[in-house]
This record gives sequence, C-alpha cells and structure tokens, in this order.
Amino acid sequence: MREEAPRSLRSWLEALQDPEEAQARVLESFLGFYAKTDYGSRHGIEADMDLEEFKKAAPIRPYEGFKSYIQEVLKGRVETLLAEWPEFFGITSGTTGPPKVIPIPGYDARLRAEAMSKCMAWYAYRYGFELAGSACIAPCLPSRVLELELEGRKVPFGYISGINAEIMARYMGLEPFLRPYLEEVNEIGPGSNKADWDRRFRALLSFLEGREVKIAVGAGPALWMFAKWLKRELGSFPGELWDLRLVLVAGVPHIRPSYARELARMYGWKALLVEGYGATEGLFAISLEGPCLTPFYDRYLFEVKVGREVKMLYEMKAGEVGKLVVSTPVLPRYEIGDLVECLANGLCFTVPGRDSWPTRVRLGLRRVIEALASFF
Repeated sequence: MREEAPRSLRSWLEALQDPEEAQARVLESFLGFYAKTDYGSRHGIEADMDLEEFKKAAPIRPYEGFKSYIQEVLKGRVETLLAEWPEFFGITSGTTGPPKVIPIPGYDARLRAEAMSKCMAWYAYRYGFELAGSACIAPCLPSRVLELELEGRKVPFGYISGINAEIMARYMGLEPFLRPYLEEVNEIGPGSNKADWDRRFRALLSFLEGREVKIAVGAGPALWMFAKWLKRELGSFPGELWDLRLVLVAGVPHIRPSYARELARMYGWKALLVEGYGATEGLFAISLEGPCLTPFYDRYLFEVKVGREVKMLYEMKAGEVGKLVVSTPVLPRYEIGDLVECLANGLCFTVPGRDSWPTRVRLGLRRVIEALASFF
C-alpha cells in the first residue's frame, strides 16, 4: 500500500508501520522550535536531545502550566513560547473546561494544513473520491473576533473552527470558495443565538450556490444544525441537494453514538462519515479505517499517562485507558485534559471525553455491561 500511495500520504502510512522512528523525527523537528524560546532555555531543552533527555528536561503540564508564558506572548514577548510571530490566537469558550488562548505561529498553521491535506488525500486514495476543486460545507464561528496589536503587527483572535477554515483556504487552494464566506462570518461576529446562526447559515448557502459540493467539515452540532436549518428553509437535507462523498466530523466526544446516524440521514447514506480528533491546540487523529482513531504519528508527539506510568502512545495496549499528553510545535508535553482508550495496540484509539469522573464512571459501566454480556 505504501508504494502505491501518493507522496503526501507516505510519511503518515510509514509512521504507522514504525511509530517509534516517526516520533523520533517529530521530536527532532519540534526541538528546533523549543530551543529558540525562553521556555526551552529555562528548561534546558536543546535541539540535539534524544527522547529520554527531552522527557527529563520538559515537565508534563496542563494549560495552567503554560498560561503565564502565553500571557507574556500576549504582551509582545513572543520569544517566551514561540520561535516566530503568531498568525492567530485560537480561543475557546470554555464549554468543556476553562477558557483558553492558544498562539498559532506559521509553522503550527502549516502543520495543521498538512494534517488536513492528509485527511483529504487518504480518502481520495482509499475510496477513489474525486475531491479536488470541490466546495465545502463548513459551518463555523469567526476566525477574527478581535485583533491584538503587537509591535505594530495585528494578530487576530478567533475560534478554531473559523481558523481551520482560514487555514484550509490559505494553504489548500480554497481561497475562491472560502474567503468571501469567512469574511461574512467574521462580520457577523461571535454571537451564539438563533439569529446569529441563521445569518451564518444563509452566508454559507449563498457561498455554496451553484457549486459542486462533495465535502462537509465541522463540529457535530454545527453540521447537525445546518442540516436542520436547510431542511426548514428549502425542504431538503444537504444530501438531497449535493452529491456529498465525505463528511468529516470533529469537535465533540461521542460522535458515532451521538451523531453518526442522524448525520448520515441528513448528508446522504453514501457519504463516508469520518471522525476527527482535534482541539484548539491541533488536529491529532482521524478514523483511518472503521470507527477507531489513528494518530498523526508523523506530525505530533504523543504520550499517555496510564495510572502512574507515562509511556509513548504507540506503547499503549488494547484495553488500557489513560490521560493524553501531546507535544505540539508550541506546547511541549501538554496534558490536554482528555482520556484516551486503546482499542488495538498502539494504533487504534477512541477519545471517550474529558478526564473527569463522569467519563470514568461511564467507561466503568460500559465495561461491566460488556463483561456481563460475555456470559450470554
């Protein structure tokens, strides 16, 4: 398969064959960024470290552990945490945890674009989809809510759904399709009431009018709301208006049990529904084959805390549950706050939700039910 795959996919597919080697290469590239920052200097992070040296130097931290460094970046001291100027600040509303601000420099934006491109390339390659040139159903929040002036440079703050759409437009040749829509979404602003979403959906519909549409990308709730709105306004679901081939859903846990059937009904049963796992901090995994998530081992560095042990994600065994630790180009050894469950040794995972007692109780109950069912 690797020999037949297009060049854009080979590093990812090879990483799944040899994740240890792939993760070493990712670390090598990230160390070059970390070593240029004050954070790296304070922790003794050097560009030529190996993995064990890096683990000893860089502590695992939640968002609160990086917050003071990010605050310095917001004051204009970008070298505190970044190797170059930020292009965006990603913001969260705090619906699944405390509100966060994540700086996104150009090298991070390019990494996200590469991950998105791999998603599209994989499904075009694996299923023979012709996706090039397609317009995209992309209901999103604004990528530019406000701007911060840093030493004469204006850096926008925005929501990650809008920032991802802007990255797709900029790096994936979708400017003619997405740019007018994004400008209108930014003009509407960050409001979350029914009237605001109605305006966003009307802008999206106007942008899609007369175009060939094969792809839908977005958070589960936003895709569901757009389909319901479209049915109410035009009497048709998206799958009845366009020949959709790929529906990439992310942004919330429990996508398959909570959204898959409804979205398939709305966007067309022949459309392939794909789950993505990402956050404001990055795009980390997609469902390569079937329902489980496959990490981008060639783009991010993954660890996991299973009980008291910290190990590489590719060392995780089927049935284990742990706290995900991811190193991005900006955040070394970042405890993102999500639980990950391994379904197949080192390769296939689910993310059942935040690291919280309700999530752990739900996992425990599911395992009890599965154990009882095995007796019948």
